[in-house]
Amino acid sequence: MTDITVLVAARSHAVSGRPTRSRADATAAALALSVSPEARLLSAGPLPEAVARDYLALGASRLEILECGDAADVAAALLPALRDVAWVLTGTRSESEHGTGMLPYALAAALGRPVVTDVLAIQPDGQAWIVTQALPKGARRRLRVSAPAVLAISAAAPQTLRHSLADAMAGQIVRTPMYSSGPAKTPPGQRVPNSKRRKLLEAKTVQSGHARMLGAIESPSTGGTVLNSGTPHTKAQAVLDYLRTHSLVQF
Repeated sequence: MTDITVLVAARSHAVSGRPTRSRADATAAALALSVSPEARLLSAGPLPEAVARDYLALGASRLEILECGDAADVAAALLPALRDVAWVLTGTRSESEHGTGMLPYALAAALGRPVVTDVLAIQPDGQAWIVTQALPKGARRRLRVSAPAVLAISAAAPQTLRHSLADAMAGQIVRTPMYSSGPAKTPPGQRVPNSKRRKLLEAKTVQSGHARMLGAIESPSTGGTVLNSGTPHTKAQAVLDYLRTHSLVQF
């Protein structure tokens, strides 16, 4: 039984578009290797040789790649290799704007395990782990988690990412072809092509900056009557009628 498996993948560089190592996944791998040098790295989908070597440079001795197409169900491809794994570590989400962050939840639901997100640190405690989780507004929480479980490591975890050229060249890359037995579906763990952009929201009306500023500082009109003429008695009577109409006075 494998104790720790870290899921890694390639991401597209924001400028050049070339595949590169994901910092979120690299942080998860570095954290796992600090606990156990025998932690296994696992990837599903296309992973170039250079990117795989970058992950091995973190100190891992082996990286397994389940080769499947871009439209394949990543979660389904990973399940057979994760059923006997005690600890499954992933990044919280891809650094790409297309990442949904749903993969840890999809795997946890399929495996029937708890999932802890935004993990900053882990510490073995017997058969369990003490997990430090990031909360909103800078708060922290420590949990005692028992295996099996899925942990989504935050990219903000204070973990040093080493890069050893010797480890990168000595590490072993094992590629296993995956063959689809049916038509492709659209599961939560499906990869999204980089060319598919989110639809930008457009304003219903086009206004100048001055008009938008006036709309922000001026209160909208709520109706009513403006009395510019008349005797004080007439004006007072109009105010009293308004108060009686809205049941603000009882006389």
